[in-house]
Amino acid sequence: MRRAQPGLQFIPPQYQPWVCRGIHGILPWWMRTQLKIAQVRVEGAATLVPWYEQVQKNQARVLLAFRHPTLDDPYMILYLLSRSVPQAARGLGVKLKLPLHNYFIYDRGIPLWAGRWVGWLFSRLGGIPIQRGRSDRTAIKTIRELLVRGGMPLTVAPEGGINSHSERLAPLEPGLPQMGFWCLEDLAKQGQEMPVVVIPIGIQYGFLHPPWEKISELLAKMETWCGLPVAQPLPTEPTARQEHLYARLLGLADYLLTQMEAFYARFYHHSQASIAPDTDLGINAHLKIRLERLREAALAITEAFFGVKGEGTTIDRCRRLESAGWEWLYRQDWAELSPMARNLADRIAQEAELRLWHMQLVERLTSVTGDYVREKPTADRFAEITLILWSVVTHLRGKNQPANLGQRWVAIRVGEPLRLNDYWDTYQSNRKAARQVVNEVTDTLAQRLQALIVG
Repeated sequence: MRRAQPGLQFIPPQYQPWVCRGIHGILPWWMRTQLKIAQVRVEGAATLVPWYEQVQKNQARVLLAFRHPTLDDPYMILYLLSRSVPQAARGLGVKLKLPLHNYFIYDRGIPLWAGRWVGWLFSRLGGIPIQRGRSDRTAIKTIRELLVRGGMPLTVAPEGGINSHSERLAPLEPGLPQMGFWCLEDLAKQGQEMPVVVIPIGIQYGFLHPPWEKISELLAKMETWCGLPVAQPLPTEPTARQEHLYARLLGLADYLLTQMEAFYARFYHHSQASIAPDTDLGINAHLKIRLERLREAALAITEAFFGVKGEGTTIDRCRRLESAGWEWLYRQDWAELSPMARNLADRIAQEAELRLWHMQLVERLTSVTGDYVREKPTADRFAEITLILWSVVTHLRGKNQPANLGQRWVAIRVGEPLRLNDYWDTYQSNRKAARQVVNEVTDTLAQRLQALIVG
């Protein structure tokens, strides 16, 4: 049973080069054996060489904005900095101080599910933990201090979390451009003037060999668990195979939606979770509406429990709920609680964890879509959607069980730097202009990241 615990403490970054060198040393083995990455393609590594040179000479500040389709992306940034950029520097005759590394922002929740040792490791690698869904002043203060101090770039995923789609960009959050403008502001207060740039980095995955059979096998596992008939065998003709798998994906999605709609209607009295069939709607349009209704139901009952307002995007609402749940799970007033009060705190912690289950379901459902495969029915897209459904099914089963569909390739592409100094005069003119500039830079960054996705 879940018990309440003392409040979460900030884990300060304590970068240690020897830890970084050790991680760089084992990285190829880890990528090959644990991540199943058999091939790495890097484009544009030379773009980072002059900027790293300027950072090391205290002549520039750099933010690296990377795409975040999977949990494996930070390892790809490590590969880029430990292998590709030093190699490009040697080719250009530029001597950089090694190891090349970066400060990075990570979700404070990661050490909670991955283990405390991860917090120790991330700290020694220059990680800055941030509690999502709230104004984490300690994290923001640390980020500003490290940016203005320099020494290494700061790496951020502007999508805010994984979106599970290698070929589709999720909406960007404005936080990264805002950090860059804070850096310009803090430098100006110190009487310093230098370039502050955001460099987009695209990360894209695929399978060395189209895993059609493994996709079918993973679908069969889910169909069996759901009590659905397992369609066999898999057609060999490409078009027939795609239609066969697409029909199975839709059938599985329809079954899961039907079950969850009935679940929320019966046990949480949320009948608006379902929608009656509309013959004027296409299959994907109907699926989209049903998903939106289901996500709304799951979020609404959780927000009602925690007393949180349902405002903003789905991701915003999930993060506020996570923050509210953590306040009940990790008590800042722990030291003042009497034994009886701690017993009651345990009770509310158990209820909070149960309610957060709904928010975690919504996070998985956010990436579910039918048109992603329909618009381009490749093995890679089929695999991504199948793995998303697998994450939903394993969540419903109460298990964390990753699936392996085979050896992968990864493409890492460095894009054109975005110079924030060009926007500085407009930004500092007034608050309204500042917000507009941050949004404009966010849009431009999204365009450049989108351009790094190659079909």
